[in-house]
Amino acid sequence: MERLEDLVLFAEVVQQTGFAAAARSLGMQRSKLSRRVAELEQRLGVRLLQRNTRSISLTAAGEQIYRHARTLANEARAAFKVAEEMNGEPRGLLRITAPATFAALTLMPLAAEFCQRHRQLDILVDTRNWVPDIVAEGFDLAFCLQSAPLGDSSLVARTIGTVPMMVAASPELVAHGRLSHPVQLCAFKLHARAAQGGLKTLRFVHPAQGEYTHEYLPHLITGSVAVQQAAVIAGMGVACMPRYLCGDALRANQMVDVFEDGSGWGPEPATVYAILPARHGVALSARMFLDFAVPRLAAVLRDEAQSLGVAP
Repeated sequence: MERLEDLVLFAEVVQQTGFAAAARSLGMQRSKLSRRVAELEQRLGVRLLQRNTRSISLTAAGEQIYRHARTLANEARAAFKVAEEMNGEPRGLLRITAPATFAALTLMPLAAEFCQRHRQLDILVDTRNWVPDIVAEGFDLAFCLQSAPLGDSSLVARTIGTVPMMVAASPELVAHGRLSHPVQLCAFKLHARAAQGGLKTLRFVHPAQGEYTHEYLPHLITGSVAVQQAAVIAGMGVACMPRYLCGDALRANQMVDVFEDGSGWGPEPATVYAILPARHGVALSARMFLDFAVPRLAAVLRDEAQSLGVAP
């Protein structure tokens, strides 16, 4: 029963797929975390992890022990949630994952205000442009923007609002004329916000002509909207991005909408979701943050859309 906490630390290393990310998540030094896991291996008398300079992997013994360590970590979090409920005040660590740009521009001002009201609460913000396995990785709450429906029916999703999208290009790239139909995108190099290559799909809508699906192999693949925007401004093709994030570049005439005014065509809007893991109840801090943040986020999305003259 000695040093059960080390099993929780080991589980975090596995969930974060590395010591550096786990150390950031836990708020401790990487060297100390590595030493604690090594001491755990010594006490157990088995090697849990295969390490190299870039990655880790579980040994056969590590796979078996990790299942118990993950259960221990989840039950420990559940115990703190019980105490949180009894106190009626959010405390401890609220673990959130969200796209980086959305988190920085939209989410963090609300998180700062919420923490001012609840000073015993700390927040971890993991920035990814895709939704991880929030149950396995121990997140309390996730935010995502996507056009396609959510795939995992075991998660509890709450719709916050919709985000108008646009296909952006540098003015020089469409100097000979903007587009009247999405089929004309075949003449351009497109970007994709993704973790890997392969065939991608964009869906477009028109009030009279219905829908059109465009398939393409991306010229640039990135998980960052900021990288996409920089590439567009530099003339490196076109990209589908949230319109409200392009406001400054549009006003500065650094980028334009590839579709001509009055064409009626535009990308399918993205939906902003807040996602909760369906497991052992929801943390009080996550519930209270959602109740606080969702109406404000919805208002922010509406205001930003209206400032650009588009309907959310």
